[in-house]
Amino acid sequence: MEWLAIDTNVDYESDLENGLSGKGLEVTAEECHRSFMAQSALREARWYHENSIPLTIDSMPRENDGARLIEGKGLSLDLDGIGSIEVLHRKSDTGIEILVKGEGEHLALMRHHDASVLTAAILSRGKLGLSFE
Repeated sequence: MEWLAIDTNVDYESDLENGLSGKGLEVTAEECHRSFMAQSALREARWYHENSIPLTIDSMPRENDGARLIEGKGLSLDLDGIGSIEVLHRKSDTGIEILVKGEGEHLALMRHHDASVLTAAILSRGKLGLSFE
């Protein structure tokens, strides 16, 4: 099964107050961005991200194959000091698998047995927020 990347560089509504057209972007780009930001899955992911206590990767239980086990609808990881975060995901027979890479190195393989899909990944201020459905 192939790993699929998910965009982790979502910066909620920042710089929209000044308008994107002032930065040389077409008005349609701003409208598309506002529409994207209004999606319920992204709003829910943002809530989990802002209201959760970040875990460290080492504090998560491991499965026999070394994958970290996760559960629930939202998760926040403390990745402060790690740059160039990349989040990959795939559906497998054992649930949703998430691979987190940082600065070109494998940081963690995580598995959520009960989720059907990873709906959003938000990276800001050293925290990576993941939302599941």
